[in-house]
Amino acid sequence: MNILSIDFGTSSIKMAVLNDKTEINCSTKVEYDYEVIDKHKIQIDADIVFGAFLKGLKNLGDFVKKIDVVVPCVFSPVLIAMDKDGKPLYPAIIHLDRRSYPQSRFALKAVGKRNFLNINGNLPFPGGISCTSILWIKDNLPEIYQKTYKFGHMNTFFHRRMVGKWLIDPSNASFTGLYETLKLQGGWSETICNALGIDINKLPEITQSMSIAGTLSREAAALTGLREGIPVVMGANDTTSAAYGAGAINTGDILNISGSNEIITVTTDNPQPHEKYYIRTSMESGKWLYLAITVGGFALEWFRKEFYREMDKKYFYEVYLQEFVRKHTYTDVKFKPYLAGDRHSLVKKKGAFTGLTFDSTREDFLLSLLIGTYEPVFNTINICKKQMKLNPNIFWTGGMVSEAYLQFKKKIFKGFDFNMKKECSTIGNAKVAIKLLG
Repeated sequence: MNILSIDFGTSSIKMAVLNDKTEINCSTKVEYDYEVIDKHKIQIDADIVFGAFLKGLKNLGDFVKKIDVVVPCVFSPVLIAMDKDGKPLYPAIIHLDRRSYPQSRFALKAVGKRNFLNINGNLPFPGGISCTSILWIKDNLPEIYQKTYKFGHMNTFFHRRMVGKWLIDPSNASFTGLYETLKLQGGWSETICNALGIDINKLPEITQSMSIAGTLSREAAALTGLREGIPVVMGANDTTSAAYGAGAINTGDILNISGSNEIITVTTDNPQPHEKYYIRTSMESGKWLYLAITVGGFALEWFRKEFYREMDKKYFYEVYLQEFVRKHTYTDVKFKPYLAGDRHSLVKKKGAFTGLTFDSTREDFLLSLLIGTYEPVFNTINICKKQMKLNPNIFWTGGMVSEAYLQFKKKIFKGFDFNMKKECSTIGNAKVAIKLLG
């Protein structure tokens, strides 16, 4: 069996063809840019993302005709307003966006903090929970809201083009703010939708992550070069797939992703809402993931551009940074990791360096940035310690995984060790296909 794994990310798409032993036969990566407007509005053209998918298929060459099953996972939330034909009516509002603070305050007042946590498991954080983006469109672009046939995430957009259906999986639905996340088999919450004035008919059908969404349509086959009629798996959010691929599936298991963002998930079978983390469904029924996220590699790249301009990018990451994390472990300078705001707060926040003196160097700034990005991670771990016994061996994956960085992480994560994993989302997608199709 040849499995096409597709990982839609914030700034690139990664695609791979795997066999039924989860061995990668070939892979490709296509990058794209999101758009930043007035600092708070961050969006991307969904057609550009789909175009990157088509380009990636061409890069896979002859393997395309040999694909037996397609499995996507997607970054989220990515709010897309679409017409009846599945065409975007407005750029996709992504998770880094913070334009909807007024709508967030309205949502919290209309529904109530306790109701949001007890029903959806999350608070309506602007950009981080996509119902606030729906409300922003409704308030600022009423003609777009009226024309919208369905609101969905990136997998809704993808499946409409591939199998002709309007679908979303529970892990993505959890991040709309409109889904009954804490129920074993949840649906759209009429309580929340009615309180916010969001038409529940504009939402897609909820389909389990580990299920077949449909078969590839004739139109999609002609567009992609894939064979008509092959099964397309529903799939999940990218961190959900990564947790499944890494093996972080038991209560107390922890996955840490160090990439463009610094992310932690903790698996539980008894979800307890808290405003310091998100809750989304796991790949498998009966399990949930606590999730905390902040800027990681994005912040580091910003710092490199501003403070290490004289240094070649490749040298900075492959030589300088590796030596740096071996040598440095302490600084008095502190960093607040809110360069893109705080996805765990209803209050606007900005990044900041504190504890500066005339002795402070750029090395102090860099070290404080590396440590400061773990603040939401530490908060989540400390809360979860009171709920369950945590696995002391953290599954670790992402673009920043290296032996030097591993030793650095061990010094700041007291009492934990790290089990380095590669290509977790890719392998997670393949595991789903194998479980479904054998």
